[in-house]
Amino acid sequence: MKEKDIRKGLVEILGAAVNGRIKEPALAQKIPLDDLVHIYRLAKRHDLAHTVSRFVYNNGIEVDEGLMSLLRGEEYTVIYRHEQMKYAYGQICSAFEEEKIPYVPLKGSVIRGFYPDETMRTSCDIDILVREEDLDRAIECLTARGYRCGQKHYHDVSLYSPGDVHLELHFNIQEFTDSLDVILKDAWEHASPTEGYRYDFSKEFFVYYIYAHMAYHFVGGGCGIRTLMDIWVMEHRANLPYTCAEQLLKKAGIYKFAEDMSKFANICFSGGEEDEFFDTVMSYICYGGVYGNMGNKLAAYKSKDKGSFAYLMERIFLPYRAMTVLYPILKKHPYLLPFCWVARWVKALFKGKTRGLVQEMTYSNAISEQRVAEVKDMLMQLGL
Repeated sequence: MKEKDIRKGLVEILGAAVNGRIKEPALAQKIPLDDLVHIYRLAKRHDLAHTVSRFVYNNGIEVDEGLMSLLRGEEYTVIYRHEQMKYAYGQICSAFEEEKIPYVPLKGSVIRGFYPDETMRTSCDIDILVREEDLDRAIECLTARGYRCGQKHYHDVSLYSPGDVHLELHFNIQEFTDSLDVILKDAWEHASPTEGYRYDFSKEFFVYYIYAHMAYHFVGGGCGIRTLMDIWVMEHRANLPYTCAEQLLKKAGIYKFAEDMSKFANICFSGGEEDEFFDTVMSYICYGGVYGNMGNKLAAYKSKDKGSFAYLMERIFLPYRAMTVLYPILKKHPYLLPFCWVARWVKALFKGKTRGLVQEMTYSNAISEQRVAEVKDMLMQLGL
């Protein structure tokens, strides 16, 4: 089965799902049984295998016992994960209400409710934003309830519930991309209280944030098919088209990107007309998986006329802004940056992280000039 046919088969199955069409006998007959294995594997890379499982079950498709066992496992897993996350989300919101900590639910926590079935919109974590001055208090109130505190990243802290549900507790939603962050840095100015201490973003800002986050991940290796599903659901179920955020999207320079992604989402799930550029973008998205991959990331990096050596230097000498997250002392004493670089290198050596960097460089050197040129042309057409 050709790669394009696998993509098309999965997209058609997902299209039936987001449109709420439980039974699709014509589609079920069109997809050869042998091809379902390949479609399942691609769906699994995008955390959407349970949707293929439901398609097979609802349409009475008889598959071999091995595949059926895998599909059932995906269904059980996603239902269990959803219930765990729903319970943890309720706990977190209740804790913030009790401690009078303002918070904003992000991404999947908001979009999920607009899908025909909430379990259709999977995620691996819960994303919630609190003000930076409330961060320590928010962490304390959750750890007092049995949560474990993990690593601090450039815009969030990882926490884990007693049931191992991952919470990304954001203290900002910036992406370390100046063109995007000129708007994202003022997130709280676009948030209003709704009930208790919960705040929600304005429609305009929420749409902007989804596209900004998507653009950031797109140039970083890929954004996953699920993001296209989110865009379609936002437009068709939540009345949140990209045009409602036109001013913000244009200010950040991603209006063309948003326009194209909206178009591609409608091609996928509303039966729009495909073209060669659509195939190029879908190939990039599908290859990248749910979080993108190193091949796409390095090709996108090199498309900006930067070579492997420049990439190595940026990985070794993280920019000041990123280092301040790892070493907050730099905010008051920026002259300590070289010493913090050395501390980071020593830590990486002891934790064995240098092997990953060597693998990245090997991968970078193996990427063909043709691949880099293709990605460069695609990003230029998308306005990125």
